[in-house]
Amino acid sequence: MKFIQVLLYCAIILHTGSSCNRYYYKPNAVNTPLFTDAGQAHLNIAGSLGNGGSLAYNDYDYTGTRYVFDAQVSVSPLRHLGIIANYSTYGYTPDNPDIASGNVDGKANLLEFGAGGYYAKGRKFKLVTDCYAGYGFGRIKSDVDMNINRFFLQPGIGVRSPAFDAAFNLRLVSVRYKNLNDKGRGDDYLLQRHLINNNGQRIDNTSYAFAEPSFTVRTGYKFIKAQLQMVVAHEIISTRWDYNPYRYTVGLYFSLEEAIAEAMKGR
Repeated sequence: MKFIQVLLYCAIILHTGSSCNRYYYKPNAVNTPLFTDAGQAHLNIAGSLGNGGSLAYNDYDYTGTRYVFDAQVSVSPLRHLGIIANYSTYGYTPDNPDIASGNVDGKANLLEFGAGGYYAKGRKFKLVTDCYAGYGFGRIKSDVDMNINRFFLQPGIGVRSPAFDAAFNLRLVSVRYKNLNDKGRGDDYLLQRHLINNNGQRIDNTSYAFAEPSFTVRTGYKFIKAQLQMVVAHEIISTRWDYNPYRYTVGLYFSLEEAIAEAMKGR
């Protein structure tokens, strides 16, 4: 229990250090199943809630509250084969809404599907290496609206045991926006937010790439564990528009095959 309390405390500290609410990209959580054999199925529910910090922009102070939520499922139908699915949402509510400055409610969602392979070695403590690739799509609705499409490649390495898991992943993503709707704000507003550059090129006319290392730790009892994850996005192709590189979440991770095994023991 003390370790779980430490995880929660760390998440709170990291979360309060994350600022900037007017941005157009934020990494989602990384699905880290750490499969060791066929017939395994995992579920993760995670998120965070609190003050999103502030951003001074054009003499206006953006402050407000925000939430992030992630739901992830994964299954290994065959040995060395894994299938993953992720749903992620983000929401921002300003303390002092102002339509003219663009300080308005913000919402975003992303749905992803992927598949890949894994290899596990060991007995009680198993070393797992894996790699997944996939595609996601979603929508941003805020001062401007636009659709998002994303491809990802996600190699990783970790250790899995009955009471403790730890993993490192390096996710590479290619992001492209479509159907930019300025909601009547005009080119001057888009230029101020760098959604149009000086050559007239809009954000939805170019692809962007990020490298997103993540660290995941879990502790608990076999089929249910508390999870803390940190994801940090680093731009590979330079972006002028604002993005938030951090995502910190706390959640619960369920290993359904182990829950079934425990239930069968009681019979």
